[in-house]
Amino acid sequence: MPRITTAHADHPEVARLVRDLVVEMAARYGDDPDDIKAPDPEARWLLLLEDDGTAIGCGAVQLLSWTVPGAGADLGEIKRVYVVPTARGRGLSRAMMAALLDLAAADEYRQLWLETGTEQPEAIELYRSSGWTRIANYGQYAEDERSVCLALDLDVPEDA
Repeated sequence: MPRITTAHADHPEVARLVRDLVVEMAARYGDDPDDIKAPDPEARWLLLLEDDGTAIGCGAVQLLSWTVPGAGADLGEIKRVYVVPTARGRGLSRAMMAALLDLAAADEYRQLWLETGTEQPEAIELYRSSGWTRIANYGQYAEDERSVCLALDLDVPEDA
C-alpha cells in the first residue's frame, strides 16, 4: 500500500515529479513549460511512495499570499498535486488531497484555494466531489479563461 510522507521542496523526487507535471500540463495546454511559475520555496510538500520507496506522486500547501499578495495568513493554496500516469485510477490523488487537507488544518488554515484548468476534467471532478466550490479566478489566473479556481473551507476550531 502506498504511503505519504513529508518532504522538502529541494528533495530530488519532488523536483522530478514537479517537472513531469509541468511537462504534462504544458502539453495539455500548449504552453512553454519554462513559463509555469514555481511554488513558494517555503511550501510544505508531501510525497506519495510505493512500497519499494519509488516516488509516484506529490503535492504541496503554501500561503495564498505567494500568489495573492496581501492574502491573510489563514488562507492557503494547494499546489502541484500529481500522480504519475501509471499509478492513476487507484484513488491515490484523493488520498494525497486528504493528506494535504490534514497538513493545512494542522497549519491552521481556515480556507484553501487552488487552480486547475479546463483541460483537466479529472482534477475538476476530484475537487468538486470532495466539496470544493468554484470561485473567481485569482492572481496570475485572473485573466486566463482556461483556469478553474476553487475554494474549500476547513473545519478549524475558532480558538485555533
